[in-house]
Amino acid sequence: MSHQTFALIVYGATGFTGQLVAEYLNTHPELKGKPWAIAGRTKTKLASLSAKLAGGPEVLCVDLSNAKAVDAMVAQTSVVLNCAGPYSQNNGQALLGACARAGVHYSDLSGEGFYQGQMAEAFHETAKESGAKVILAGGVDSIPSDLGTMIATQTLATKANQNIKTLGVYTRYTGSFSGGTLNSGLATARAKKSGEYTDAMEANPYLAAPGTTGIETDTPGTADGMAADFKWRFDWAHGVVSKFFMAPINARIVRRSLALRGEHQNVSYSECASLGMWLRLVGTWVISGFGYFLGQPIKFKPASGEGPPAWLLRTGGFEIQVTAVSQAGSARTRVSGRGDPGYGATSKMLAELGLCLAFDDHSASSHSAGVLTPSTGLGQVLVSRLSRARGGQFMTFRTTR
Repeated sequence: MSHQTFALIVYGATGFTGQLVAEYLNTHPELKGKPWAIAGRTKTKLASLSAKLAGGPEVLCVDLSNAKAVDAMVAQTSVVLNCAGPYSQNNGQALLGACARAGVHYSDLSGEGFYQGQMAEAFHETAKESGAKVILAGGVDSIPSDLGTMIATQTLATKANQNIKTLGVYTRYTGSFSGGTLNSGLATARAKKSGEYTDAMEANPYLAAPGTTGIETDTPGTADGMAADFKWRFDWAHGVVSKFFMAPINARIVRRSLALRGEHQNVSYSECASLGMWLRLVGTWVISGFGYFLGQPIKFKPASGEGPPAWLLRTGGFEIQVTAVSQAGSARTRVSGRGDPGYGATSKMLAELGLCLAFDDHSASSHSAGVLTPSTGLGQVLVSRLSRARGGQFMTFRTTR
């Protein structure tokens, strides 16, 4: 796909995460000398942000309720990154749909499972026809889980149609909250109240892959892949493990990848967190005096546009260990990274994913177009890019058998 006026456009750039994405791209060597743009609804905020960025990205003031303006914006680029969540409430469908129709690659950070399923059902075929790669879940939910599962399962020398059980265990997730996170939760609550998101949908393990009947449809038939009554248990490799609040989002994206690759009848995925993850999280907060010792306290009820303090953006981190087990043996992939997972790390992941779509040869990925996932739309090319980011100091992928 040839570039248009801009190498890429970041929509919702003045929000908390959007600013982090824009700041990261502004100093990225691959964008040096190349035109790119920030976009959103408020021109004064966009102009102020652009003035702070040495690269001086162009400013595009576009309201997503204006279909003609959205189409005109999309026509100027080959890649759009959308940071304006909650996407089900902020007309995210308008931008995603415009990209799907125009053959423009797209990604966002939606964690709203019902919305992801709606977008997959509405635009998968449209994107396939146009050549657009619409990548769901382009941040910490769900790149580590999705790529980790891809690597671990591909490492196994399995026979055709051999069953594989995969388990993702988060062992580190040191970060905090933002107003955007709380707003996404409220959006999901509103969808439940309105009936748009039902109890049956909440329990559907293949919600992000509409119409799929797979190995997990009946057993255990939960969003996170754990047993229906699971709260905690002892695991020989990780000690005590418990439910993880991001697991339902991550697991459904992994299962969409499995469905797209035709592996959903043989491969299952479940996700949880180790007790050590929770202890590390609380320990980080306590050692810093919840940020008061550093003069930057953690806000546990942040307003819209607010997020983790600067020290936590830098010092936070994450790690997930994905273990795949079959009759042929087992393989474990450890995916780790630096920075507050939901914001410091996520902003870099989304930015690198956008650059991957814009500049890398990802034609060898398992799928050439459609509503995809990080592993099906970009696969090993994205693994390689993330491994190189920040001089190899941002993310690592290690696999053992």
